[in-house]
Formats: sequence, C-alpha cells, structure tokens
Amino acid sequence: MFFRDLKPKPNVTLQVALADVHLPVKLGHRDAGKIFGEPLQAQLAAAGMGTVLDCRTRTRASGAINGVDLYLGLTDTRQSALKTVAGMLEYLAAPCGSSIRLSEGLAEPLIFGATEGLELSVGTVEAPDAETRRDLALACKDAIQHLGVSRGWALAQDRTLFYFYGESFAEMREGLASILNRNPRFSSAAIRRMA
Repeated sequence: MFFRDLKPKPNVTLQVALADVHLPVKLGHRDAGKIFGEPLQAQLAAAGMGTVLDCRTRTRASGAINGVDLYLGLTDTRQSALKTVAGMLEYLAAPCGSSIRLSEGLAEPLIFGATEGLELSVGTVEAPDAETRRDLALACKDAIQHLGVSRGWALAQDRTLFYFYGESFAEMREGLASILNRNPRFSSAAIRRMA
C-alpha cells in the first residue's frame, strides 16, 4: 500500500497523549517487540485507542534483560483507558509490579500485573549445549503449559537461567519439580521466585 497520495482531512485534529509502560520482566533471549509490542499494537488498533510508538528492553551491565519499556500514543487520557491498556497487557502475561502512567503529569502510575515470575537455574554442566537447553525448555514448557508461559533463557556465569511467568508460582514450581525429579541429571537445579 502506498501512502504518498494521502492527504489529511481539513479541520481535523488528532489528540494523542503519550504514556509510559514499565514491565519488570526477564526475557532471556526472547524479542520484547514480538512478545509485548506487536500484540499490544494489534489490541490498541482494534480498540481504536492508539498505537505503540516504541518498545525497548532495559539491560544490566552484564547484558541481561531486566525489564521492558513501552511508549504509547493514546487517544484517551482517562484512568479507565489506562486500566483498559493494563488489562490488555495482563492478557499478555504482564508480571505483577508493572506500571503505566501518562508521560506528562504528576499522577501516580497505575500498578498492575497478573503473573508471578519463576526462575529455574541449571548448571551449565547439566545443560552444556543448545540442544540440551532446548530439550529442557520444551519439557518445562509442557509441564506448565496451562499454568504459565516461557520467557526464554539466558546464560549467567556457570548457570543457565530459564524464565517463566504464570498466575501461581507454587503451581509452576510443582509442575517443574515433577519433571526435574524424574531426571537425576537436573538434581542440582534450583527454583526461585522472581520479584
């Protein structure tokens, strides 16, 4: 489709308010735009509420992703509109502690989130190559398929860290423990709750 022949309608003004979203999510090797940016863009467009202007990951000095920031252009600045956007992000498994606020203004951010984070840590001796990591990630995904979503993995010193988000940390831990306990190779695996 070519837009070169488009002409703005006379006497039409489009009001857009900028909003900032912060998601305290660990992604590992996953693409934040595909996980959050593109689906949210589709939801906002379908609802006629605005657009995603930018999607950025925040990284630590080590290069590990420790959050996602979304910048939105919204056509509605009411609190109910912000709650609707928060609900859209909760549908995409936004973690607890996420926030949205209008860029201009001093209002407190709206805090939201529907999922708890779980980090599975496995020694690189137990998961030495990409094939082993993939097989373990798929087994974990199957074990918690109705309980949570995988957000990828990352290498950290002598460990491989797998990230999962779901409504119940305890249920995800129980599901993962069932597959880890069956395989003595992963006896040194550790599970912890992510804040």
